[in-house]
Amino acid sequence: MRSGAFRRKIRKFSDLGGGDKWLLLRAVGWLGVARVMLIVMPFQRLAERLSVPVTTSAPSPDEEVLQRIGFAVAAAANNVPWRSDCFPQAIAASRLIKGYGYSSTIHLGVERTGDEGLAGHAWLTCGDTVVTGGSDLDRYTEVHRL
Repeated sequence: MRSGAFRRKIRKFSDLGGGDKWLLLRAVGWLGVARVMLIVMPFQRLAERLSVPVTTSAPSPDEEVLQRIGFAVAAAANNVPWRSDCFPQAIAASRLIKGYGYSSTIHLGVERTGDEGLAGHAWLTCGDTVVTGGSDLDRYTEVHRL
């Protein structure tokens, strides 16, 4: 990365409030954990681990918190040195949301890409809010939820 771009990123980070800095750092950590989970765990075990429901007394998710989590995960994913596409982002955001006491759902979907190809996509919802992976969802057919 060029030094000018690096300085701009550092400046943007330093302009964030303390809570947002901490959220961004936690998002980086959970993206790393998610990447390792995807590499070392068979899907069945990963699905079991991600499907544990949260027992919460919170009446409904705070939209501002969900928006901040979505932003932090997307920003972190664009700046880590490993691959952090839709599935690791959904996993990381779900773990962050769990920390606030809310339940979330990871959706896995596919779309047909040509005569014989399929492309997968993952997105995360909390209540009725799409937190990560929300662009062009109408293209995908949901095949599984965690």
